[in-house]
Amino acid sequence: MGNNLFSVLLSTIKSRFAAIVSKLKLWLSWNYVRTRVIGGIRDFFFKLLDVKPKNKHDYFTIFGWMVSKRLAYAAIIIVGVISLWYIGSTTKVFSKLTDHKGMRTYDYNSVLLRLAKDKVRIRAKSGYVAYEGDVSKGYVTGEGSLYSPESVLLYNGNFEKNLYEGEGSEYFDSGALHYVGTFHQNLYEGEGTLYREDGTKEYEGGFFAGLKEGHGKLMDAGGNAVYDGNFASDEIVYSELLGKSADEIRSMYFGSQVLYEESPDMGNDAVVHLKDIGALYYAQSDGGAADDGMKSTQVIVLKDFFMSGQMELNDIESLKYVLGNPIYEGNTDVILPEALAINALNSNKRTMNGKVDMDVTEVYSDDIIVNSIANNYPVYVYSFERGDLIYSFVCKDRGGNFEFYEITDAGSQDDNAT
Repeated sequence: MGNNLFSVLLSTIKSRFAAIVSKLKLWLSWNYVRTRVIGGIRDFFFKLLDVKPKNKHDYFTIFGWMVSKRLAYAAIIIVGVISLWYIGSTTKVFSKLTDHKGMRTYDYNSVLLRLAKDKVRIRAKSGYVAYEGDVSKGYVTGEGSLYSPESVLLYNGNFEKNLYEGEGSEYFDSGALHYVGTFHQNLYEGEGTLYREDGTKEYEGGFFAGLKEGHGKLMDAGGNAVYDGNFASDEIVYSELLGKSADEIRSMYFGSQVLYEESPDMGNDAVVHLKDIGALYYAQSDGGAADDGMKSTQVIVLKDFFMSGQMELNDIESLKYVLGNPIYEGNTDVILPEALAINALNSNKRTMNGKVDMDVTEVYSDDIIVNSIANNYPVYVYSFERGDLIYSFVCKDRGGNFEFYEITDAGSQDDNAT
């Protein structure tokens, strides 16, 4: 009897709450929630896009123009939705992290890249990973690596606001090391070492604004030191060879050289061709034999350009513009150092009026006695004074370009004149 009454009670309770339980199950089901949410969003956008005003209060007045409030609200919301979609799609915020060292990957123009910190990867416009390393406030700043589209390392080191700054290493497109040292705003500056693409050293020493500057050491194709001295605007400061003895010059120049000695009939002076740096120096004697005590009185540079600051000058008009009016110009016949310079240039290609005829006796391959030279080989010379030095530029004819230039001390010119 008792059990029957309890069963009747349970049945009555279930019948009373069955409807409520069914509704709860319905309301808590995912399909119901999704349907209601999507329906609500649909109804919201239907209402949002119903931009037709109903009365005058549905307008904004902007500079005399009547603009629908609903239209304005719709535009703002649409722009916001598009912006969120753009941020998500371009930065992969809603996708998984890259599987490369756990770094996030950003497109170069990603908005969220401006908020990123620490190490990231950055894709270039064409889609390849161009950078891997530190960023700060939207800039490549800190330590990182730059890559080519072929994934070849181009630079590894420090950056500041997207520029090479501080210690770093630069590489050829082939991946071979090109430079190790310090940078300032993408340029070599400070102390560093240049390498050729085959791996041999080309230069080690000072740099400024991307050019060799200050004290440095130049190497030949085998990586052997050939010159140890000062540089300016990527060029050897040839004038520092003036006034030095052969011993002093040998302590600076270690490359191949050829000694040309005048015969006693010509005067016993000497010219030394420093082949690995494209220069000669003229040592005048005091009447005795040529020896290590002779001093260099003239340096001849076998280059058809002249560096003034970072300007490369290669014609007489540009020289006049920078150096002023010449202190001398005119035709003259060549003397021994000029004749040897002309012949050295003609060993590579014909220039001026060809080689200067001379009678020589070869004692050794690097020791040659000059017995005589042709005395009717004309050249046109322009001389400019700059500080304590005189630069003479040798041309085939008046005007135009020069083929090489000479450096002498202005004081020695005055002494010779007296």
